[in-house]
Amino acid sequence: MSCKMRIEQLKQTICKGNEEMKKNSEGLLKTKEKNQKLYTRAQRHQEKKEKIQRHNRKLGDLVEKKTIDLKSHYERLASLRRSHILELTSVIFPIEEVKSSVRDPADVSCESDSAMTSSTVSKLAEARRTTYHSGRWVCDDHNGDTSISITGPWISLPNNGDYSAYYNWVEEKKTTQGPDMEHNNPAYTISAALCYATQLVNILSHILDVNLPKKLCNSEFCGENLSRQKFTRAVKKLNANILYLCFSQHVNLDQLQPLHTLRNLMYLVSPNSEHLGRSGPFEVRADLEESMEFVDPGVAGESDESGDDHISDEETDLGTDWENLPSPRFCDIPSQPVEVSQTQSTQASPPIASSSAGGMISSAAASVTSWFKAYTGHR
Repeated sequence: MSCKMRIEQLKQTICKGNEEMKKNSEGLLKTKEKNQKLYTRAQRHQEKKEKIQRHNRKLGDLVEKKTIDLKSHYERLASLRRSHILELTSVIFPIEEVKSSVRDPADVSCESDSAMTSSTVSKLAEARRTTYHSGRWVCDDHNGDTSISITGPWISLPNNGDYSAYYNWVEEKKTTQGPDMEHNNPAYTISAALCYATQLVNILSHILDVNLPKKLCNSEFCGENLSRQKFTRAVKKLNANILYLCFSQHVNLDQLQPLHTLRNLMYLVSPNSEHLGRSGPFEVRADLEESMEFVDPGVAGESDESGDDHISDEETDLGTDWENLPSPRFCDIPSQPVEVSQTQSTQASPPIASSSAGGMISSAAASVTSWFKAYTGHR
């Protein structure tokens, strides 16, 4: 009896084992099918990956080709801009350095003083050729010895940026009654040179495609009686625009002096400038722009006292180069209908006559309707 029970138990165990084996076989088959699907999907993804990589390589080659083309276009554009600028500055706006023939009185006095040692003379000469800007003293070999001319040697500016002769002449002209002073007055020369410099800067900004930070019209320095504050503010704006153009063309910053208007412009358009005509981003030196605050310390005291002269940049930046046209005067439309000859209206424009007739009919019908409603309402 025990053997039969054991045999039955073994049979049941074998049946359960067979069922589990069958289930495991089915699970294994499903797993194989799932793995096959995943393998097929992985192959598709690999093909898609390779396709994307090939597409990226094509795009990379295209981008590289376009970059080379863009670089060549920039080079051709820079060469064209450079040729136009050099032609402009050689034919219309030539800028040259003019040596001063007048000797410095300090040098003469030093030579006449036999008791003065050579070291003292050299120290005085070094101090005279030193300029303060950007919060430090820098050596300026051209300080006071030369001037920079534009459009000709007869129109020049002091190299050290001292334009006090202009507003001194304006003040003297206000107090002195009579005919104008001699034609070679430095005020005329300074205003003419600054006017030409402004025109050249605006043309250069157009050629180089650089938006200037300050709005300065070409006729800013053409006025005869610019006050000291207006003149100094205009000069500061011009110097800021010139420095901005120099920054955009990667001019050597060691050569730039914030107050030297034409000399900075000469460095900008020099044939030796490597990057003249370039395009692209650039860095602005804030310390050089802040150095322009020393253009005229006396203006700060006048700004509070002047009434009409204290004008914001927005008020002076626009309008002087444009012609002011009178505002149009609109005629009052008559309230009463105007009688028009029927023959003239039909001969001139039949559609207008028909439309006006339709309008008159509709207005008459509306009037009759409103009158009829009012009449029936009263009843």
